[in-house]
Amino acid sequence: MSKQPVDPSDPLSGYKQGGLNAKAYDVTGVDTRIRYDSSRNPPFTVMTSRPSKS
Repeated sequence: MSKQPVDPSDPLSGYKQGGLNAKAYDVTGVDTRIRYDSSRNPPFTVMTSRPSKS
């Protein structure tokens, strides 16, 4: 899902206007952000994971 419309001819294709009715779309990759905290078990926490257009 994207905040902005994925399809310019369909403004509801993005989450900003389409909300929960926004359409999912295929992506070629995912960006992931991981945070390390040695006091946790496991010490890595996934903070965010989002589609990547690369």
